[in-house]
Amino acid sequence: MSPFKYRREGAPHLAQLFLDFEPGIHYPQFQMQASVTGTNLIRLYNPVKQSQEKDPKGEFIRRFVPEITELPDVLIHTPWLLTPMESKLYDVILGETYPHPIVDLEQTAKRARDTLWAFQKRDDVQLESKRILKQHTLQTVLEKAEPLMVKIRPK
Repeated sequence: MSPFKYRREGAPHLAQLFLDFEPGIHYPQFQMQASVTGTNLIRLYNPVKQSQEKDPKGEFIRRFVPEITELPDVLIHTPWLLTPMESKLYDVILGETYPHPIVDLEQTAKRARDTLWAFQKRDDVQLESKRILKQHTLQTVLEKAEPLMVKIRPK
């Protein structure tokens, strides 16, 4: 898949959803969240932590996961951690009324981090990092702009 596919499909989709879409703001944000900007930054988000912080009452989960709507706010973000008593109390039975987790979040995050950080050691990645920094640093931008400034300055 093209690394720029997000621009063709993702950003226009978000533009339709946002009431205040501003390409100058949201395209860079979209790129940053997709980890396609910056050469030394890896963004891995913990979906449970994000859910707890951004939607503490679990409104989004309750809307789209009806099997667990009766869980209290404190449990709605991690139904797979219910005790046997909570499971019976709220009628949320792993493997029956609610699926088992597909992945272990901690193990998967560690594997992703290890894999992504390993890229930094590759020669091709280091060369690309230097190329990007050279192209986008202020000195390079000023050097490229100088001939243009000479052309538009009145004599």
